[in-house]
Amino acid sequence: MREPRWQNWLGLLLGISIIAAPWAIPEIFSRPPASIMTDMTGLAAGSIVAGISLLGVIDPKIWIDWLKFLLGFCLLLAPWLPHSNDDIFFAGSLVFAGMLLIVISGLAFASRRPRARGD
Repeated sequence: MREPRWQNWLGLLLGISIIAAPWAIPEIFSRPPASIMTDMTGLAAGSIVAGISLLGVIDPKIWIDWLKFLLGFCLLLAPWLPHSNDDIFFAGSLVFAGMLLIVISGLAFASRRPRARGD
């Protein structure tokens, strides 16, 4: 088994923070509680990111990095879905998480060693 890379651990923490965002943002910024749709969006997106990152921790493969890269773009677009942009702080946190996931995936691509001809 290959050594899990730090990018997968960071992606796992990012997924957990996305799950916690609908409940943490109202507490931190003294905002009214988020809607049910915002809660479900955060729960679904965070669970997917955390689950894919956990797969990467267990067995790092390049397709997992590609999947996290695509999920980052999905998170960038999520605030523009119907009924998911009712809280500007949560929408901003999804955009920030999407950008961070894209950067994490890019760093994972850059840290991969090129294959030898015999591999």
